[in-house]
Amino acid sequence: MIRFENVVKKYNELDKMAVDNLNLHIKKGEICMLLGPSGCGKTTTMKMINKLIKSTSGNIYIDDKNIDKVDPIKLRLSIGYVIQGTGLFPHMTIGENIAMVPKELGWDKARIDARIDELLELMELDPKVYKDKRPKDLSGGQRQRVGVARALAADPPVMLMDEPFGALDPITRGKLQDEFLRVQEKLGKTIVFVTHDIDEAIKMGDKIAIMKEGKLVQYASPAEILSQPADDFVAELIGGNGAIKMMNLIKCKDVLRKLPNIDIESESILALNLMKEQGVRNIIVKDKNHKILGYVRYKDAFKNQNASLADILNEIGETVSPGTTLKEALSLMFSMGRKAIFISKEKGSIDGIITMDDLLKAVNDDEQDEDTLS
Repeated sequence: MIRFENVVKKYNELDKMAVDNLNLHIKKGEICMLLGPSGCGKTTTMKMINKLIKSTSGNIYIDDKNIDKVDPIKLRLSIGYVIQGTGLFPHMTIGENIAMVPKELGWDKARIDARIDELLELMELDPKVYKDKRPKDLSGGQRQRVGVARALAADPPVMLMDEPFGALDPITRGKLQDEFLRVQEKLGKTIVFVTHDIDEAIKMGDKIAIMKEGKLVQYASPAEILSQPADDFVAELIGGNGAIKMMNLIKCKDVLRKLPNIDIESESILALNLMKEQGVRNIIVKDKNHKILGYVRYKDAFKNQNASLADILNEIGETVSPGTTLKEALSLMFSMGRKAIFISKEKGSIDGIITMDDLLKAVNDDEQDEDTLS
């Protein structure tokens, strides 16, 4: 989809190469993370894709078309671009910001309005509430969601993302990363994503391109980079605590336990038997309309076999998404003082649960797999 062939960038003859003979192939539908220290050439590499920076020599292809043969304006209109701080125009409404590229492409008003609503809903922002607001009325996380929506407005096949979540606090950043991965699962865009954060690269990337002084040092999957760093520079960039880093690689959806459901009117003994049969310690309780009311623990059902489920019902509390990493789930458990956390893909649903024991087992199993391979 995106291919660099012997690409060089020098800002002037006296300078060293900002990008030095880069050869890189990013496949369709993949997220490629460009990672490295400041000045390594990662941002220059990304900006050469939409010709915000012109390469000195070599060729860059998008879908087998040499970008040197494409008009720069047409090229940029066909590529989504998200930057840190969103770059939203403060004098425009949210809807007007999202509509910018479709208007430039000559879309009619009805199509633009429908697209604005569709994208805001995709970003879990109610169009009726947010479409007519201005950027100053939104939180940092909400503005970043709008920035992503604007980049997706004309449905571009390629998106460039320049440290889009870097200015956000860790909790908001983690949630937006999860949301973006959810959106990417639906849309399958080809994405080039610049970051200086190894944890973000491991979590977000299908492939990671590690750069140093303009050169590509290693290009591989997160698992391969963690287990087989190309050299001492990559090993140092990854850092220690291999088990913790591996928790960034494993998602909650990979290890969650499915839970049975039971009606609130059922007897505690039935809940107890269902948990025994399925080998779980919790059961989700719903009303007759299948709305989730909470959950019941095995030990409570065992101690109170004659009680109603309503009497021993517990609140679900905060949940994480299936795309949340085990490291983030562990951090949230610690902050809440809990030994387990529920997984929810959509509001009003529960996909399963992860316990502290599940986290430890997943990491231990993964480390044993790496030992077997090495």
